[in-house]
Amino acid sequence: MIRWRLKEIMARYSIKGVDLALRLDISTNAMSNLRNSKTMPRLDGVALDLLCNALNELAQDLDKAIAPADLLDYSPSPVNPTDAVTVFSLIKRRRKKREQDIGKGQTGDNDVANAS
Repeated sequence: MIRWRLKEIMARYSIKGVDLALRLDISTNAMSNLRNSKTMPRLDGVALDLLCNALNELAQDLDKAIAPADLLDYSPSPVNPTDAVTVFSLIKRRRKKREQDIGKGQTGDNDVANAS
């Protein structure tokens, strides 16, 4: 299980959600959702980099720089093969469909071009 620790990091370093939202140029509602997530939200590398930079700028009594690893906590969860099969079979089905669509010449870009 990967646990998202943004709320804990913000509390430890006295970072206000409003200040972080302003620094990241996101709404306070989006900031609240990001802070209150129990599991890691989908963030790309750029967004995670911006988040860490903003946290480091706003942090009070910072002893070392806040890194992406500080935002995550990992503990092995019980192996449940049924869940794994479901998740990975969805990935395989999507990949197979995408390959079939490409083979037929049907991609999202072509659909838009053909509609014009």
